[in-house]
Amino acid sequence: MAKNLNNSTGAKGNSRPSSGDIWDLMFNIDHLTNGQLPKRLLAKLAFLTGLITIYIYYSTLADGNIHQIAKVTAEVEEVRADYTTQKAEYMKSSKQSFLAEEVKKYGMNTSLIPPTKLVINKEIKEQ
Repeated sequence: MAKNLNNSTGAKGNSRPSSGDIWDLMFNIDHLTNGQLPKRLLAKLAFLTGLITIYIYYSTLADGNIHQIAKVTAEVEEVRADYTTQKAEYMKSSKQSFLAEEVKKYGMNTSLIPPTKLVINKEIKEQ
């Protein structure tokens, strides 16, 4: 069903097409199908609809993966910050000056006598 889209001024004096005429221009396929929808066009339309559906599905899936990657990256950064903090505390607690202060709570002092090295003769050991 085709409409006349002549822009000649008629009884109304309107020089532009109405909104119904614009919709007919965009979506009217009667001039392609002669009033009946052929099977070839339906097959192509179904295939195109399937492709569009697959495209929408995979783009949604990709968006979900992007959000998941962002969330995991934030968690990794948080764990890395915790690791760095704990490592710094461990390094501080393993220093002799820190240990000396902690041991004073229990009434112990650092030794002023240097350690001695024990040497065992190999000859005695072999017998």
